[in-house]
Amino acid sequence: MYIRHQADALDALAQILDLPERRQQIVQCTIKIMLCLDAEPRTLLTDCQALLIEDGLDALRRRRQDVLVQQETIPIVILDPEGDRLFEAAATALDALRLTDVVRRVFPDLRHERWIVARALLSHEAEIRAQVAAAIKDRVQSDVFRCALGSVKSILAGVHPMWIDRAGTLRAACLDVLKGASLADPDDLHREADLLFELVALSDERAAALLVALDREPEDAVRQIARLYEALDAVRSLASAPASPAQKDRDAA
Repeated sequence: MYIRHQADALDALAQILDLPERRQQIVQCTIKIMLCLDAEPRTLLTDCQALLIEDGLDALRRRRQDVLVQQETIPIVILDPEGDRLFEAAATALDALRLTDVVRRVFPDLRHERWIVARALLSHEAEIRAQVAAAIKDRVQSDVFRCALGSVKSILAGVHPMWIDRAGTLRAACLDVLKGASLADPDDLHREADLLFELVALSDERAAALLVALDREPEDAVRQIARLYEALDAVRSLASAPASPAQKDRDAA
């Protein structure tokens, strides 16, 4: 049966999650993805497979490392220790932001910003995964769904950062640097600044360092933001790079 809508995808996933073995779950999820007629349910099932059936962020990290190994050239930014750390931080942040879509689709009543949900995934991934799976498997049982939603809301309430009252300052700094240095296309400027802010906001250490620099050393703040954007570009370049023949063979297997 073809999958046309998000509801169809969630119904299929509920049946898949009831299968006793993970290998069976992966096989059946892959089949259901191929039966999707539209991008929305296909993306949802793909991300659900990554978050709920595979190993979530760890699986995405291993996949990225495999791609790096197979590349004939690697992003320049990761050739020094600081750049390598920033690259991995940006990549992990993008993975978490991507998987927030699963949480927000399963629990459409959530009104938290995407970066708050991503912070919860980074710090409470196992708990979030368990509640999302429970909600999908028992969507018709309102008590189970409400309990899962309440648990997720409680987790989200606990990951708001101490510096949240200065979030606007961080957003504005990201926009100012991208605009001032002409790092982003004018049509994409605000979207890119919002994404860059999210990368900052997912790390309290990074956010605190940037706030200190903004207060004391504006030039260092510009360097931090520009360097993080460089790492973000490197991650996106890697994601869009064509797979090597060896990687294609492994994916096919």
